[in-house]
Amino acid sequence: MSLHVAVDFGTSSTCVAVSAHGREPQVVVFDGQPLVPSAVFAAADGTLFVGHEAERQAAVDPARYEPHPKRRVDEGELLLGSTVLPVVDVVRAVLTRAVGEARRVGGGAPVDLLVLTHPADWGTVRTRVLLQAARGLGRELVLVPEPVAAAVFHSASHSIPDGAALAVLDLGGGTVDASVVARTGKSFRVLSAKGDPSFGGADVDQALLEHVGSLVAAKDPEAWRQLVEGREMADRRKRRVLRQDVRGAKETLSRHAYTDVPMPPPFPDAHVTRSDLEQLITAPLSRAAALVGAAVRDAGLAPQQLAGVFLVGGSSRIPLVARLVHEHTRVVPTSIDQPETVVARGALRAVSLDPERTGGVAPQTPPKGGPGEVTHNLRVTDDTTRKITRRINPPPIAQFPSAFPAVPPPKKKSKAPLFIAIGAVVVLAAAGVGGYFWLHKKTQEPSANQIAVYDYKFTRPDGWEQTGGAPVDRQVLLQPIDRKTTSGDSPVDRIAVQEQTLVYDSGVDRPRALNELRGQYEKREKDGDKVSGFADAATFAGKSVVHYREEVSGADVDWYIQFVGKVQVSVGCQATEAGKAAVASACEQIVRSLVIKPQ
Repeated sequence: MSLHVAVDFGTSSTCVAVSAHGREPQVVVFDGQPLVPSAVFAAADGTLFVGHEAERQAAVDPARYEPHPKRRVDEGELLLGSTVLPVVDVVRAVLTRAVGEARRVGGGAPVDLLVLTHPADWGTVRTRVLLQAARGLGRELVLVPEPVAAAVFHSASHSIPDGAALAVLDLGGGTVDASVVARTGKSFRVLSAKGDPSFGGADVDQALLEHVGSLVAAKDPEAWRQLVEGREMADRRKRRVLRQDVRGAKETLSRHAYTDVPMPPPFPDAHVTRSDLEQLITAPLSRAAALVGAAVRDAGLAPQQLAGVFLVGGSSRIPLVARLVHEHTRVVPTSIDQPETVVARGALRAVSLDPERTGGVAPQTPPKGGPGEVTHNLRVTDDTTRKITRRINPPPIAQFPSAFPAVPPPKKKSKAPLFIAIGAVVVLAAAGVGGYFWLHKKTQEPSANQIAVYDYKFTRPDGWEQTGGAPVDRQVLLQPIDRKTTSGDSPVDRIAVQEQTLVYDSGVDRPRALNELRGQYEKREKDGDKVSGFADAATFAGKSVVHYREEVSGADVDWYIQFVGKVQVSVGCQATEAGKAAVASACEQIVRSLVIKPQ
């Protein structure tokens, strides 16, 4: 039996999708729900409880309870009660529970393929924690950025022309993430990502709980304080039930104009309306909607160039979210009835689009619609919808933003650097169909100062740290630890290392690789880009490289490009006048220590 499983490990909740024998992915149900809490409780005897069991145990000893382990991924260790646990073990407990339920649905069969989703802005440090936690749970492990999974799911029912871009707003239980994802053939790549880790559905629940308190607490303020702060077992149990009822009221207000929240004695039941809720959350939701516009600008696009805006995450059900997104973008957003299941279901579909895989989920039938057209289901009332079709003008592939955006972002979109715009030579999708990359369970762990991902590895310079990257581009970004960022939130001194795959062996036909690089360079020069000094036989850090320089918003960027077999790795070193010496030294160390695995 072939069993494929996708786990969307969320801040507050986790969703699991499973596909057996290549059939359509289905959502795994936990206690009658499509989600299981990501919460973990560490018992004194060493047992780790997950999900609803953890929430129930938390009433006994809250100090042993962690409701949001995903938020702790950077901390290394967690103190739960008197027990110190590696974060990897805590995350593994959640993944083990998720995979266990999926195997139950699959009749106990082993997992051939385990797909794990992650935020688009997670770098290799965080994704490594995820992979370590999942080791041994599946024969093969795959990572998929969350907005890519959402875009693949969306494209199964909505037309997204090749080269067009989709904005994804993921409003989850603990975070808000806005991304712009572009289609290239059957695959998708992340162009930009914005996030707010301080707001999510749990904050909406808290705001509604406080509002309920304002309605009923006047009758007995001390009883209310005891209910929300009391440490007795009875208070904790009442509080847990009350929070569940408040969360249910929030969900009801997404469908109805009012509802009642049952209250424990001595309080009367609280009557709340959708208008009440909207007044409480308009400001934070407006900031969340504004992230969509910011992500679109960072991608170098205008809202009218989007193929659409897709709302995912359980809290996107709130009607106010769609209204605010429309106000900020002038694009009518789309969603589905169970938006919290989109990422897990889309992750399995993303893997199925890999042309080199066999036995996967059956490819989806492309939706109807001509080139340059997108169709949306527009809700007119609660019971009726109508289809609207509009034309868009997607940007050409060669104009995707560069690895070094201008500081501050320019009003006019800049062209991509040479190594992105090679067209026929560089297959952007080769970094991973659907924007994911493969890491098998036999992958060796790098040393503390070594960054070893994709088909290359190098030594991280002292005083520098990894600040992100793009899995779809097999990219790693670094910056000086002590260097401040600009007001535009973009480091002015930084280094990018990025891998792409050629369609031929550069060792056999190196002149072809060099000639096509030179051709693209000359085209950019003719187009007026600030590039100079192309040399196809330069030497740097003791290695033979292709070198050229460009100017990006007042900063010089030196590109050093190496070929090994069908792999091309480009190292871009961006420096301001003040940081030239530090960047040059770090760049030389990276190029000198760079090792490329041929394909």
